[in-house]
Amino acid sequence: MKKIHLLILSLLSGALLWLSWTPNGFAFLVLAAFVPLFFVSEHLYANRVRHPFWKGLIYSFLTFFVWNVSTTWWIWNSTPEGSIVTFVLNALFMSIVFAFWQRFRHLSLPEITMPIAFIAFWCSFEFLHLQWDITWPWLNLGNVFANCPEFVQWYELTGTFGGTFWILSTNFLIFYLLKSLRTSRKRSIILSISCICWIVLPITASLVRYATYQLPDEKNRTPIEAVIIQQNTDPFKQYEFSNVEHIQHILEVAAPVLTPQTQIMLCAESAIPNTIFSDALLANDIPEFNSNYRGFLLLDSLQEQYPKLNIIAGLSTVRFYDHKATLTAKELEKDVYMDSYNTSVCYRRNHIQMYYKSKLVPGVEKMPYPQIFGFLEKYAIDLGGTTGSLGSDSVQRAFTLTGTSAPIGVPICYESAYGEHFGKFVNNGAQLMAVITNDGWWGKTPGYQQHFSFSKLRAIESRRTILRAANTGTSAFIDERGDAHQQTEFWAETAIKYKVYPNDEITFYTKHGDYIARFFVGMTALIFILETYLRIKRKFGSKKSIKA
Repeated sequence: MKKIHLLILSLLSGALLWLSWTPNGFAFLVLAAFVPLFFVSEHLYANRVRHPFWKGLIYSFLTFFVWNVSTTWWIWNSTPEGSIVTFVLNALFMSIVFAFWQRFRHLSLPEITMPIAFIAFWCSFEFLHLQWDITWPWLNLGNVFANCPEFVQWYELTGTFGGTFWILSTNFLIFYLLKSLRTSRKRSIILSISCICWIVLPITASLVRYATYQLPDEKNRTPIEAVIIQQNTDPFKQYEFSNVEHIQHILEVAAPVLTPQTQIMLCAESAIPNTIFSDALLANDIPEFNSNYRGFLLLDSLQEQYPKLNIIAGLSTVRFYDHKATLTAKELEKDVYMDSYNTSVCYRRNHIQMYYKSKLVPGVEKMPYPQIFGFLEKYAIDLGGTTGSLGSDSVQRAFTLTGTSAPIGVPICYESAYGEHFGKFVNNGAQLMAVITNDGWWGKTPGYQQHFSFSKLRAIESRRTILRAANTGTSAFIDERGDAHQQTEFWAETAIKYKVYPNDEITFYTKHGDYIARFFVGMTALIFILETYLRIKRKFGSKKSIKA
């Protein structure tokens, strides 16, 4: 096979991965997207190329760079320089995984170890990519089915790592089937039946679960009337207006749909964008001289008119200390330190609760490994909300709602892309979930559509109704099966109302988190130990044979 053919196969894998992703609508292409790249690997192995690691890196980098750029090009709208860094780094991380696997293949172990090793390496990479400072969950393979939730209802058991395992194992079955067509009719028949069963059975089980899952009704759960505000403020101009003006605008948008029975009014991330002192607001000690707080007097008046109303919104907040109380606290002057936070608040005048965003966006809200990557700060990617090195919460707490016994978790923006992190709100008591975000930074691109669709997977994993408020983008009510109701249009000023139902049951995935990924992390460690042992053994064995 010529180099040009290898390059074409690498490009084909990248194109298939792109076509699979939201919003292109061909999700099931992902079940064969790695197959061309596996044929590249097979050629490198069969020809015993020198430096298999570097050859695997080069060819696979082409695949993953095409996939990253074609799927997440919209990051360019936030920062051209930062987007290039993201594309290159993420593609490089993925190709390193492939390169290590290519190197492992050249040990010539039994064939069954090859798919096991690749799946273990890839799942370990995806898991690491959710944990470290350079985190980027967007292209984890299990996310690909976000726009067809009816086919992955089993995510309530496995989370998206169950999807990653299914996708990669199916790719290997198809790869071995295509190889066998020229060599063994019996083997190809067996693999054909295996492929069909492996693809059809999970889909069938999911469709049955989707059709038979009992959504709540007024007979078995108490409904809560909720309103979502999509205020449609241009995020690039939001700081041109005072907090009073923002709140006045929110109330104007909300007025047509609020009723005396409304218990939740959900507003977006940075709905009230100008900086608020957390401690002053929590203590209800509103400084009269500071106009940033006067809008809360309007909220007090609204709650007098609607006594059952709990107002949830995104704020930018700061806290001051007389010492370096946290690792992120910045020294302003001698004995004066400050932390900035991206915050969600549940506001009632006599009961104010706050949560500080704890899964922070690398390069925007948290500089990853500043000793190494500090020089990249000027290329920060602006994905919405407060920017800079922020403080964070240590607990994913749920807010208690006045007038109801159903707590609600309110993760902010980027946090909705992390299944296990999202589940911590549920484990801490949340019976409803709300996602607040500000997706307008990306413009009318696939970015806001992809971000919205991830919430459908979170609804299935946790079996929680999700209220999603975007400043602009897509707001909606998402039920426990992952279906969206009253979905809003992009760049539309509107308010939507719906009855939502709390749920106190805990799914297997929510309880156990990313257990599949942790299993494969352990397996990866064992594989690396085995590889090291075999290489040392062969090295010393070859030296002995030379001496003899």
